[in-house]
Amino acid sequence: MSRKEFDDAISSGRKLVILDDLVLDVDPFISKHPGGRFVIEHNVGTDISKFFFGGYSLEGNIGKQTPGYNHSPFAR
Repeated sequence: MSRKEFDDAISSGRKLVILDDLVLDVDPFISKHPGGRFVIEHNVGTDISKFFFGGYSLEGNIGKQTPGYNHSPFAR
């Protein structure tokens, strides 16, 4: 999928994210995410690798560095 195709899909309402080199449709998973719906919805259309692998935290990240969440092997 090209970047233009990805952006067009997002514009048309698809719930896609990028994880490494994969484009994932997260729509079926949004309501099941253990961290809550907001976490996924806030990141639709972005590369979520930094969150998924623990290099960044969405919560409490303004003005300070916080440890990220490192997903379990099961989540991976």
